[in-house]
Amino acid sequence: MSNEMNTQEEKKVLTQKDLNKAMFRWYMSAEMPLNFENMQGIAFCGSISHILKKLYTKKEDLSEALKRHLLLYNCNVTAGGLILGTTIAMEEQRAKDPSKMPDMAITSLKTGLMGPVAALGDSFDWGIIGTLMKIAAATLAAAGNPLALVVLLLFVGYCIGELILTTNMTYKKGRESIKTIMGSGLMQDVISGANVLAMFMMGAMTASMVTLKTVLKISTVVVQDKLDSIFPNVFPLIVLFLIYWLIRKKKVGTGKIVIGIIAVSILLSFVGIF
Repeated sequence: MSNEMNTQEEKKVLTQKDLNKAMFRWYMSAEMPLNFENMQGIAFCGSISHILKKLYTKKEDLSEALKRHLLLYNCNVTAGGLILGTTIAMEEQRAKDPSKMPDMAITSLKTGLMGPVAALGDSFDWGIIGTLMKIAAATLAAAGNPLALVVLLLFVGYCIGELILTTNMTYKKGRESIKTIMGSGLMQDVISGANVLAMFMMGAMTASMVTLKTVLKISTVVVQDKLDSIFPNVFPLIVLFLIYWLIRKKKVGTGKIVIGIIAVSILLSFVGIF
């Protein structure tokens, strides 16, 4: 009897291999079964299903756990490792002692944190780091440099690294670690600094990649030459702020902006102003 109980306890002890498998499944499937009913719920449940089977040997307990993670869930894939690791740790604790870890605590944590974690991941990973990497890749590609592909692969590596780091950290340190990360003033400082860097990069990209010059002449004076001596690249800068205003203030879609730029460019070229 004692040996049988020890065997069951061993089954409930998760290994690094189990964690790696969950991360791989989550990263590869997060956006595949996306639907309006439970968003990424199927992907999340599938990513940890092997862990749940290992933790819960009784059919009824396993069934409840699977249902618990098939509920609506939607979060940034890589920053979502914060929730993935914490959830696995909580399920492991519940399997060992259900009285100390009610099922509602697990569901509430996922529901309550998926919004803030998604905002962190979307704004920092895609809004800042992703933008900087794409700018660098676009600049290299425009110059015919094959390193553009390497830069894009580096971004993929960054995302995978973030998922591995956040999942392992929160699994090992438990629920308190995610509270520390989300409430850290250092994290906000990093985001603010990255935002400043992104704005510098956007300005540099605009100056180097956007060309807009007027062909107007007043008598013998070339208007573009005079403008360049006072404020070089002023027209690309105006276009940048105009597009920013349309997106941020007027909520105009990028597709409409691209079509508008093409139409206005053809019109101005036909009139002979630019």
